[in-house]
Amino acid sequence: MKKYIFDFDDVLFNNTAQFKEHMFKLIAEAGVPEGEARAYYAKPEIRGKEFSLRKFIKDLFSFYDLHDSETSIDELYLRIMEESRKFLNTELVEMVKRIGVENCYIVTNGETEFQQDKMKYSGIWDLFGEDKIKIVPRSKREAVIKICTEHSTENVVFVDDKIDFFRDLGEISNLKTILYGENGLEKLRAEIGTNISSELKRRK
Repeated sequence: MKKYIFDFDDVLFNNTAQFKEHMFKLIAEAGVPEGEARAYYAKPEIRGKEFSLRKFIKDLFSFYDLHDSETSIDELYLRIMEESRKFLNTELVEMVKRIGVENCYIVTNGETEFQQDKMKYSGIWDLFGEDKIKIVPRSKREAVIKICTEHSTENVVFVDDKIDFFRDLGEISNLKTILYGENGLEKLRAEIGTNISSELKRRK
């Protein structure tokens, strides 16, 4: 049976189009002008490293002197996080269940607390299990190679929405990559369909 490695943001979880919009909406409701929050988020010193939502909120509250507001930093963080289940890519999650979670991994890039909390509140953490989830600060190379090595007699499919994470992998004989872009879901559906058909034939 093939093994699958999935990115989290904008693959299993609709981060950019849905979660971030939800985040900015609640930050604005807490008293930070939305345009200002977006402008601060876009700064290289914020986007150029692992993003921490808790630190982002703390910085905004400090700048706008909102420490005495009705909503605390922790309360706003929780309000943003607790709706994470709404932003799952449900089609893809159903595919994961069809494949079998025992055949799937997550390798995601980002700040540990923020990524863990998104996965926990969305339900993905419990679905996959901690041992199947790797959160890395920058390159995914080491984590992907480790999984491919552990399953050296099987083919591994790595699904990510950013091609840059494929470019530094080098040659890995049992690895196939799928860019989760415009036709990513269709490509993955075809890959999974072939995989399951082959497995059923093998079991007969």
